[in-house]
Amino acid sequence: MRRARLVPLLAVCLAAFACTPSESPAPAGTGSDAPSSGKPKPPDTGPADVDDEEPAPAACTGAAGELYALSVTKLALSDEVKLCTKKGSVLLIVNGASHCGYTVQYEPLQALYAKYKDQKFEVLAFPSKSFNQEKDTDAEVSDFCTDKYKITFPLFTIAPVVDNDATGEKAQPVYQWLRQQPGMEAPVPWNFEKFLISRDGKAVKRFAYTMNPDPAVDPTIDDAIKAELAK
Repeated sequence: MRRARLVPLLAVCLAAFACTPSESPAPAGTGSDAPSSGKPKPPDTGPADVDDEEPAPAACTGAAGELYALSVTKLALSDEVKLCTKKGSVLLIVNGASHCGYTVQYEPLQALYAKYKDQKFEVLAFPSKSFNQEKDTDAEVSDFCTDKYKITFPLFTIAPVVDNDATGEKAQPVYQWLRQQPGMEAPVPWNFEKFLISRDGKAVKRFAYTMNPDPAVDPTIDDAIKAELAK
């Protein structure tokens, strides 16, 4: 009788301490998320940031005395443009004005830009009040050039292009640089004087304000641009 009572009790005790293979505690350091190689798992640095921006391009520079050492300010904006970003491009520099008999040259200048821009050609326009024929503000010039002539080439803030002895006003740095170049020493006489700059930053040609940049009227400027682009 006593033995019969002990058998069920022993079975209950054994069942209480029994466990299945899936419940067995894993040995230390061998959890289910451990690498199969047994090497330490690298630290979790979190998900990649999908909004990371591309690294900024290296800043360019220009040697002292080069056009590429100068910076200019965009028309109607405060953004500075380093001219060293124009290295390798052929440039046509022109001083513009909105109330001049030669203002109509903006149209063929835009056509030349559209024609050759894919070959690394740019027109750089510098509106100026030096001859008292420009609007009062950058915003007015920007609206005028955009609305009337559909200009897409770069224009820069209104600034002098010649020295004014009466007021002490000095030409902006780009025009000071131009006058220091061989064969370019004469001051700009009027609006829409044009200077051609080679791919290596040399002033190679100068065209009078009277010369129409429209190749249908006079092919001189167009031919000079093509010659520089071919080098």
